[in-house]
Amino acid sequence: MDMNKDGVAVSALYTAGVWQWAGLSNAELTTPESATGVFRWVNAYMRFYRWLNPQSYCLRHQLLHRHSAIDHLVKQAHCPRVLEVASGFSPRGAMLSANPDCHYTEMDLPGMVAHKRLQFQRTAAGEAVLARPNFTLQAGDITTYDFSADAVSKPMTILTEGLMMYFSRSQQLPLWRAIAMRLAKSDGVYIFDYIPLTEEPARSLLGRVLHNLRVHWFGIAGDFAYDERDREAVARDLQLCGFDDVRCYATGEVAQAWNLPAAEVATRTLIYVCRMKNSTVSVPATTTASKKSEQSS
Repeated sequence: MDMNKDGVAVSALYTAGVWQWAGLSNAELTTPESATGVFRWVNAYMRFYRWLNPQSYCLRHQLLHRHSAIDHLVKQAHCPRVLEVASGFSPRGAMLSANPDCHYTEMDLPGMVAHKRLQFQRTAAGEAVLARPNFTLQAGDITTYDFSADAVSKPMTILTEGLMMYFSRSQQLPLWRAIAMRLAKSDGVYIFDYIPLTEEPARSLLGRVLHNLRVHWFGIAGDFAYDERDREAVARDLQLCGFDDVRCYATGEVAQAWNLPAAEVATRTLIYVCRMKNSTVSVPATTTASKKSEQSS
């Protein structure tokens, strides 16, 4: 993963630039100045990429719909506790913790947490967010985090936005088992995004040639851990890890109904919503619901 001179992932800066460009609530508190330049040059590259691959989606709208769809789901779940893992410069915690009944914890690697804390400290409004008793910035690594250590019995929403694409199946499964075991004790919902290779738009002939040159000649394969699973196979893996109710929503298919910003722009990111049997947490109905109980009946 590419880093800037301050040790911040370029992807984190670009997504922060997207939140600011879109005018998301509290983005002005969490977006570093350096995000603006990254946002501009990545968009310039993406114009060239989309010229090569006309069927591809607009990256900034992909990320905007992903983030806004997860916002919609978190609000609908209405859990009193939220844990956002790999939160980066997301403004979601600042927005939702304005409600004193929502206890919001953001967890990321120590360096990222330090950068975000400094970003909050640049403004009085940001300092006010840090001072909230129901808002926590926590250093941690999901690969070593003990989800069972939180003994609170209240329902919890757990988020891993923009993270699972970087993990292989063998890395995902133990994390999903740990999260399922945690939610089995308290009720709640696990929400994350994923784009199986089967959901990616086809590259043009020239795009495929250049991709093969990049991978086979220069050894640049990218950071995403793609495999051969489709959306249903991912859902089956989640069920095997202990989730009884696994639902999948494609952003472009729900954008209008969920009033996502720029809903007229085509996007395709899959949002998975995972619950335990008899969960009381509210989630939207979907025709792509996949329930282990239904399969076993």
